Amino acid sequence: MSTDQMERVRQICDAYGADLARWPAPLREQYGELLDELPEVRLEAEMLDGFLNAATAPRMAEDLERRVLAGFETIPENAGWFSRFRDRLPRVRLAPAGLLAGIGAMGVASGIVSASAQTPLTPETEALSYIESGLTFSELSDEETLQWDGD
Repeated sequence: MSTDQMERVRQICDAYGADLARWPAPLREQYGELLDELPEVRLEAEMLDGFLNAATAPRMAEDLERRVLAGFETIPENAGWFSRFRDRLPRVRLAPAGLLAGIGAMGVASGIVSASAQTPLTPETEALSYIESGLTFSELSDEETLQWDGD
C-alpha cells in the first residue's frame, strides 16, 4: 500500500467515519479493504464516531418558555392606540436613516447606469467632436499630440 493510498483512507475516515456503510459506494469499493490494513486509522475514526454519537442535543429547561414569556409586558385589550404604537417606536425611529440609505443607493445606481450609457471617449470620437465644432488640425506639438486651431 502506498503512502498516497494511506493518506486517502485517512481523509475518507475523517470525512465519513469508520463505519463503511456511511461511505459512498465508489469509495467503499476502492478503499474499503485498505481500512482493514490500517488498524490505527480505524481506531481513531471509531473513537471520533463515539464522541460524535455521544453528543446530544441541548436540553431545554421545562420552565424556559414560561420565563421567556414572563419577561414580555402584555398589553391589555382596552389599552389606547399610543400603548400599542409605543412598542413599534424603535423601528419608526430608524425610518429616516433607512430612507436616506435608500436614496443614496438610488443615486449610486443612477450614476452607474448613466455613466454606462454614455459614449466612451476614444481618440476617434474626440477628433470627430473637434471637427464638428469647427476646429481644424494644424500640426503635431513637441509632445506628439494633435493641435487644433479654430477657424
